[in-house]
Amino acid sequence: MFTAKEIVARKIGRNVIFPIVLFSLLTIGNYSFFRYSVQGVETTSWVLRIIPHIRFVIPVWVFFYCVSINLKLTSKILRDHFDVVAVGLSWLVSSILSFDISSYLLYGIWSLFSLCAVLLFISTTALISESRGAFLFRILNVLWIGNFVIILLDLISMLFQKQGIMMSSIPFSSNTFWAYPTLIIGIVALIKMKFTTDRLLKRLYYISIFAISLIAVYFSARRSPLFVLILTSVLLFLPPRIPHILLISLIVISSFSFLNTTTGKNIIGTLPDSYSKYRIERMFGWVKDRKETSYLERKKIWNTYLDKFYRKPVFGEGLSAVHRITKSNKTKTEGLSAHNTFIGLLAETGLMGTTLMIIILGRSIFFLKKAGNPNWVKIYILLFIPTLLINWVEYNLIPGQIFFLYTMIIWLLPRGLQYLEK
Repeated sequence: MFTAKEIVARKIGRNVIFPIVLFSLLTIGNYSFFRYSVQGVETTSWVLRIIPHIRFVIPVWVFFYCVSINLKLTSKILRDHFDVVAVGLSWLVSSILSFDISSYLLYGIWSLFSLCAVLLFISTTALISESRGAFLFRILNVLWIGNFVIILLDLISMLFQKQGIMMSSIPFSSNTFWAYPTLIIGIVALIKMKFTTDRLLKRLYYISIFAISLIAVYFSARRSPLFVLILTSVLLFLPPRIPHILLISLIVISSFSFLNTTTGKNIIGTLPDSYSKYRIERMFGWVKDRKETSYLERKKIWNTYLDKFYRKPVFGEGLSAVHRITKSNKTKTEGLSAHNTFIGLLAETGLMGTTLMIIILGRSIFFLKKAGNPNWVKIYILLFIPTLLINWVEYNLIPGQIFFLYTMIIWLLPRGLQYLEK
């Protein structure tokens, strides 16, 4: 009589990476970089335009892939993590109640299957892993492979796109979605360098990958991923203790204060002209004839979404109800996403969906306590902190958003620990 672990190991083996890599390719980004050229000009290629419409099939396939391996085991995993299924169902209900079946219902179904697919991927990966280290190493490999292939596809997609007016002489400056897969590769490279190898050449290799990632993120003109990547490199070499966290906070606050002085402005002024430089100057309100910063503009968007939440606090307006939420407002934010996952969660799924998501995080932290190994916990913190920071300034609620898959994999990652002991 074979155990569940033996059955899964015989049927999947290392191939458990295969379905989730496919899942990554079609869901981790919203594929704006497949629809726009480096210069920000929209493409007319039907090949690139059709990609976003087939992403829905992938998590459904992953779900039934696991069912075909072992129905009983799949059912048990879903029962063990009923809160994850409950979130997906609540989002589906929110979509139905939005009364726009042709649009929002699709997002509800897509979200339900996506959450289940991520949960099943993590659980089955844990079942075939011999130890916590092997489990984590497999997850890191998936993040590495999936995001690397996304970047390759990004490069290949440019061959199909017509070139337009140059926004900047620096490559990738208008292609903002380069930042997120590159950010993830940079973080994984740091972790691999620190925890998975003792060979000098291998360490130098991963350091080189991190340096390239840092440069690429800068040229992407995304400031929050740039900050996250720098912060991760600092946290990597410090124990996760309160004095160190306070020291880092002091450094960040001091740096921010310094950059608001005339000296700091002069330092930024020495950088080569680019879209990246413009966005950094705009962040601090240094652009001539433009006093507003992007953070102040985000606050206007957040107020718009919060106003809608107050009107429908229980189930919200429905998933991806962007145009309904922002329509006919006085702040010129029509059609803009929430630029904050947590506020978007409130406006689109109400207290029901938001409360259930908080429960998911709480239970995941509970499972994390069982890890025991300080290095395992530290690696998890390095993976987890970016999800909080990026989700505070970007919207990643539903699959297809920039950081959705990475966020959900990390938030559900501790769930696999309970299967390592069985």
